Amino acid sequence: YNVDWVNIYDADDYRNLDDEDLRAYLEAQTCCTTDKTAKGDGDPVNLVVIGHPLDVYAAFIRAGWDESETITVSTTWKTMRSFIGGGEYRYSPVSGLYVFGRPQDVAFQKGRSNIHERNHLRLWLTPVTYNGVPVWMGQISRDIGVRFTFKTWPPVTHKIDPDIDEAMYALMEDLVY
Repeated sequence: YNVDWVNIYDADDYRNLDDEDLRAYLEAQTCCTTDKTAKGDGDPVNLVVIGHPLDVYAAFIRAGWDESETITVSTTWKTMRSFIGGGEYRYSPVSGLYVFGRPQDVAFQKGRSNIHERNHLRLWLTPVTYNGVPVWMGQISRDIGVRFTFKTWPPVTHKIDPDIDEAMYALMEDLVY
């Protein structure tokens, strides 16, 4: 919520696109997220959202999505307690995935029965608008378990459902309702 949206890009970096140009722009973008070093493909970029930042934020909150906290010592400890105890931690941080050379601008999640099963949503503001309205690229996935890893800190990560479209359809249903 406290992102400085105005300064993500310079004012002259923005381009307003029509239908055809927006489609071409999106098709030319990366298929997948990366890590901080931009090596290898991560989770698929599988979502486009068009809306002003506060409208997008409010829409997700009204649809029952929670903004994820950032990774700190405190939130890592809360996540570990929830992981061990199998409880719910509605605002548990998500790891940083990268598009445009930066981690997600905002991350939301929708909990299910426990911390091992959540839907994650990450959004990146693009430097384009459609009819004057900002365009976002996103990544959404459904967690189906947790595993240990030495590639991240904290040393746990989620296994995601290979049917990534299901999470996208669930999000669309949330927003329609």
